[in-house]
Amino acid sequence: MRTLLLLAALVAAPAFAQGSIFPDKNLKKAAKQLEASSVSQEVRDFLKLKMKAHSKEMQELSVAVATVRLIDVQRLAQDIANEPRLDPSVGPAVKLPPRYFELQDEGKKRAQALSEAAKANEMSGTLEKYGQVVENCMACHAAFRAQVMAK
Repeated sequence: MRTLLLLAALVAAPAFAQGSIFPDKNLKKAAKQLEASSVSQEVRDFLKLKMKAHSKEMQELSVAVATVRLIDVQRLAQDIANEPRLDPSVGPAVKLPPRYFELQDEGKKRAQALSEAAKANEMSGTLEKYGQVVENCMACHAAFRAQVMAK
C-alpha cells in the first residue's frame, strides 16, 4: 500500500510542480463564451470525424511523454503542429465559431513548442510544454466536446 501511494505521489509530482495541467482562468472564460446552439449537427459530425484521428495522436503522444521517449514526443508533437489548419471559409468549418480557430492555432503553437523542447532533450521543458498542450486541449473540449457528443 505504501509503495502504491509513493508511486502515485511520484507520478503526480510533475503536474503539481508546474502548477496545473488544467485550463487557466482565461482559457475557461473564453471557452464558456460558446453556446451549445452554435454547433450544428453537420459541424458535430465533421468534428467527430476529425477528433477521432486527433484522439489517437494525443494518446500516442501521452504514452511517449510518460515513457520518456523524447524522439517520439518530438515527432508526434511536430505531426500535430503540422496538421493542416481548418479553413474557416470552406466546407463545414464555415459554421464553426471563431473561438474554435483561436484554440486550433494556439494548439498548433503549443505542439510546436513541445516538439522543440523534446528535440533539445529538455525533460522539464518537455513536461511543461506537454502540460500546456493538454491545457489547450481541455479548453477546446470544455467549449465543444459536450456539443459535439450531444445527440
